[in-house]
Amino acid sequence: MTRVPSVFLFLLLLFLIVLHRSMAAAHHHHHSIVSETCKHSGSGDPNVNYTFCVESLQSVPKSKHADLRGLAIISVRLAKADAKHAKSRVKTLLKAKKMSRYRKSCLQTCRELYADAMASLRDSVELIKAGRYGDANVYISSAVDAPGECEDSFKEGSIKSPLVKENYDLFQLAVISLSIASRLG
Repeated sequence: MTRVPSVFLFLLLLFLIVLHRSMAAAHHHHHSIVSETCKHSGSGDPNVNYTFCVESLQSVPKSKHADLRGLAIISVRLAKADAKHAKSRVKTLLKAKKMSRYRKSCLQTCRELYADAMASLRDSVELIKAGRYGDANVYISSAVDAPGECEDSFKEGSIKSPLVKENYDLFQLAVISLSIASRLG
């Protein structure tokens, strides 16, 4: 039986310790950039839900290595995907056989608002990439308004909105995006 030299064992142990610490540091960085960004966003805007912010950003693996600009792009893309989902939900709801004219009108309004939000959010990603942060904020702001305008159309007719969750999620993602993007410049 051969004995493993103690120097080799020492070096192996040292390597494993360094590897563990670097992995822990990488995890801590991911946790800290996302949590610190969401903490800052939540303290700067009472509309931002900290837990929603952290869970949303951490759902994207690239957020692990992102800087603030990267997180802004990630959050805007999440908002755009959510607007697309909401628009798809409206399309499904519009297929219902029986529906009042008013409800149909509300759903059509929401569909248009979501389409406009998607376009604004798509353009804002390009503006962030180009370093035109002020312009990006204007585009993101228009997406922030879409869920509230959709909900208002139902409230004006005293009917219950079937899009409460979609509008809450889109609003959250849009205000998170705006909060992060506004810190860029």
